[in-house]
Amino acid sequence: MLCRCLLFWILLRRADSFSVTVPSSPVLVVRGATALLPCEFEPNANALVITWQREEDARVVHSFYYERDQLERQSSDYFNRTKLNHKEFAKGNASLSIASFGLKDAGKYLCIVSNSKGSDRGVVHLVYAAFYSEPRLSILLKSTDVTVQYETEGYPRPEVMWLGSGGQNLTDHLEVSSASDGGLFYLKSSYIAQSPAFNVTFTLKNPAVHQKLQRHVNVSYDGNMSSRTSVVVLSVLCFFLLCSTGLLLWLYCRDRRK
Repeated sequence: MLCRCLLFWILLRRADSFSVTVPSSPVLVVRGATALLPCEFEPNANALVITWQREEDARVVHSFYYERDQLERQSSDYFNRTKLNHKEFAKGNASLSIASFGLKDAGKYLCIVSNSKGSDRGVVHLVYAAFYSEPRLSILLKSTDVTVQYETEGYPRPEVMWLGSGGQNLTDHLEVSSASDGGLFYLKSSYIAQSPAFNVTFTLKNPAVHQKLQRHVNVSYDGNMSSRTSVVVLSVLCFFLLCSTGLLLWLYCRDRRK
């Protein structure tokens, strides 16, 4: 009886000494990149078993035992996208890579490692982000105002601000609409100016990836444009009127000679 208790105590001590190490902070992964989920354990042991699962629903992401990958129960969401580096097992590295990372891949993953030394697990938290594309500018002129608009896509929802020529915040006049589609926020932001001449700056910040975009819009207006345009139009009309009158007179004289 004493021997059994001693053996149990030794096995328990060995199990307690085995540990898995994962990052304590979330790991940021950009849209379309290959995510690396770090996981380390104590090497130099036999009967290695590595299992990666989603924490929220226990979906199998990747598993390894009997000295080979066992993917029969792998979730279809990760088919042909995951990889373990077998050469790193001897160094105690059970890190997993996931290709073509998308919004649905964000979340918490369990790294479960077992060998003859013991068993332990750790949680790796993956965070998704996407750089915002180059903003597309459009300007709409109306009789009462001018609308300046930028459109772009990225993730997550950004910080948007419009500034005046003196650096004043114009956010009170801001219109923003967005929708998530395929892992991207579609952002449409506009500023409505009551004056035909203005100078504004569009600013977008995506803190998740330390991205900042600034685009300046300077619209000028010539108050004499309308009168000058009228003079030009009137001159052209007079020219065509004189030409038409001359042509009619020439035709009339020709017919009289006949």
